[in-house]
Amino acid sequence: MTQEKPGPLGASGAGPVDPWERRAVPAALALLAALLVQGLIFIGESSQTSDEAAHLAAGYSYLKAADFRLNPEHPPLIKEWAALPLLLLHLKFPWGPLWEQAEEWNIGRIFVHENLVPNDTILLLGRLPILLLSLALGWFLFRWGRALFGPRGALLGLALYVFDPNVVAHSSLITTDLGLTLFIFLAVYALWIWSERPSPGPLVLCGLMVGGAFASKFTSFWLLPILFALLVLLFFWDAPLPLRPWRRRDDATGPQTARRALGLLLLALCLALLALVVVVASYAGTGMMNYLVGLERGLRHSGVGHKAYLLGHYSEAGWWWYFLYAYLIKTPIGTLLLVQASLAALLLGRRIRFKEEFFLWAPVAVIVLITCVWRVNIGLRHILPIYPFLYLAAGRLAMRPGGTTGAAAPRRWPAALAAGGIVACLIWNVVSAWRITPYQLAYFNELIGGPANGHLHLLDSNLDWGQASKALRRYAESENLPIIYCAFSGNTDPWYYGVRYQYAPGSGNLDVSKERPVRVPEDAPREVLVVSAMVLHSVQFSDTDVWAPLRTQTPIATPGYAFLAYDITRNADAHAYLAALYLSFGMNDFAEYEASRTLRLEPGNTVARQVLDALGGGTMPPGTPTQ
Repeated sequence: MTQEKPGPLGASGAGPVDPWERRAVPAALALLAALLVQGLIFIGESSQTSDEAAHLAAGYSYLKAADFRLNPEHPPLIKEWAALPLLLLHLKFPWGPLWEQAEEWNIGRIFVHENLVPNDTILLLGRLPILLLSLALGWFLFRWGRALFGPRGALLGLALYVFDPNVVAHSSLITTDLGLTLFIFLAVYALWIWSERPSPGPLVLCGLMVGGAFASKFTSFWLLPILFALLVLLFFWDAPLPLRPWRRRDDATGPQTARRALGLLLLALCLALLALVVVVASYAGTGMMNYLVGLERGLRHSGVGHKAYLLGHYSEAGWWWYFLYAYLIKTPIGTLLLVQASLAALLLGRRIRFKEEFFLWAPVAVIVLITCVWRVNIGLRHILPIYPFLYLAAGRLAMRPGGTTGAAAPRRWPAALAAGGIVACLIWNVVSAWRITPYQLAYFNELIGGPANGHLHLLDSNLDWGQASKALRRYAESENLPIIYCAFSGNTDPWYYGVRYQYAPGSGNLDVSKERPVRVPEDAPREVLVVSAMVLHSVQFSDTDVWAPLRTQTPIATPGYAFLAYDITRNADAHAYLAALYLSFGMNDFAEYEASRTLRLEPGNTVARQVLDALGGGTMPPGTPTQ
């Protein structure tokens, strides 16, 4: 494979200086400031999501006790990073029986919501480190884009990153996805720098980033085929490579093929050694058995699958096109158009060197291929690592005319039209970002009618991850509803955010939520039942029709797009259904309360009478929903 002449890789003497060169850094900093502002708004609005409390408590315990019993299904690095600011506070931690039992969900609940400082403060301090990682990723995306496509291309890629609601949301939560995305991107970037100018610095950076990925999430193993493909490319690429990869120069002689192979093998060994150091350090040098335990769980989870939802269908094994569809409907339309245009420009000859194109597209191809056969279909966040590479590749559209290798400068009018199209797409993205704020996690694009229709297409971390409790509280306050019926998913209890509710059967809820003796009084002026999207579609129930009757009803409101509200005031059938539902879940006190209430509304209601008969020792009413 021959080495082509560099394109806009910073080659000197290639025409006049682009006037955007001196504006690039201030513009990039302004864009990163926009990401910071969006992230802070999202953080301020979002209640604890499903895994955050467990992640934060686990990270805090790792730092305090160097004990890794909690949450072994994810490596510790990002959790430790998130918990680091909490060491500045004097927090309580439940080291007693729950700790001995490694009961991470209740430990997380107590640690975040029943501590000496407010839950919002704890979550803010835990989320800010993740947002810092995202800002770092944005900066290095700009740096690499500037080397490949010049300042205009770099700013275009960064703008796509900054105004993507998916990026904003996952940059602002205590989860492992953004950290993994950063480490994969920087590992590939550092390897590219090393391939351009072999030296110890990029080698060490690449190894540390590979280690950071493996210390953050077990899907980091996807990085192995990516790195293998890139090393194969470098083997065949006609450019000098040192036998000893840690040296700037190598004067050794011998057969080139053998020297290149040995040099790349030594490079791989150096990267593996550095990565191992990072992983061992993240476990404080003592907890590597927990890594193996977590890896075994992750492999088992991937093999067994995870119950998932797509377009009204359910599957344990997933769908090969799940992530492609999620990308299509959750990515801003402006980005979709620009990525398509980037691919078209690539095919039409607006290319940089083959090596750089391969570094951009190999990670995307590998991750897409893996996720097409992956059985865990629970969120777009799992393909978040492809996004920076797609943003970066789109930068070719904004290159200075004549900047590509072997490509003629476009004529004036087509160039002006192209620039206008880019600006239009960016404006579209900015408007979309503004409209969805502060509910970026629930973002869906206009192809399906926006976030209000999102629950008909995708669920879980795509839409309903427990983040909308504050939106629900504001809805209840605005409608003057001192108490509601509420069925929610997971351990993100709306009660901790000021929502007073009578518990209705949800999924994955902790016992403390089910045991509150709170009832909607019979003389309440309005009776509103609110269910989360995951509960509405009964994804985590064995019976997916538990809440099916509500799916034919039109909600009166959709707080935060993750909850759906229904007016059941004096609706005997609705109360009878609730009574039967409570009975099927073994919540007899609630069942009796709702059945008696139903009979006062409609004395002849058959379902309510059957519920009361069953509570007296009879059989379950026919058609009673089951858990």
